[in-house]
Amino acid sequence: MPEFDHIGYAVRNVDDKKELMEDLLGFKFAERKEYDRGGVKARLDFYETPGGLMELVEVSDPGAPINQFIESRGEGVHHICLRVDDIRQTMAEWESKGVKFTMKPPRYGSRNGLITFADPSTTGGLLTELVQYLKEGEEIPDWAQQ
Repeated sequence: MPEFDHIGYAVRNVDDKKELMEDLLGFKFAERKEYDRGGVKARLDFYETPGGLMELVEVSDPGAPINQFIESRGEGVHHICLRVDDIRQTMAEWESKGVKFTMKPPRYGSRNGLITFADPSTTGGLLTELVQYLKEGEEIPDWAQQ
């Protein structure tokens, strides 16, 4: 059964939310991941909460899905993420129940995990990320997007 991993929070600027996360909500900063994929920069700030992590997502490309979300709905909760042991097995199980995925095959993502997103039109409107964390020393599978 999938376990809760984090909530994704779409923001224009991760630095602007530091006071909210730490001073108001009392969450502890855990780490920042920065990426540059083909000139598109992303900053992901992770904060520890009592029940998991809060991931703040900032992407430089105005056409990126996260920024389209912000333009249409404003900053806010974007997705939930569930941790699984075998991402391809979980995808196959969910697909047998009618769920479609926007990222096939899964991609190597932040925090040493393989990720994919379920199409919210097939999950009752809930954008759901799946993550399978690689074990220390485990190689990125050749079937995963990078």
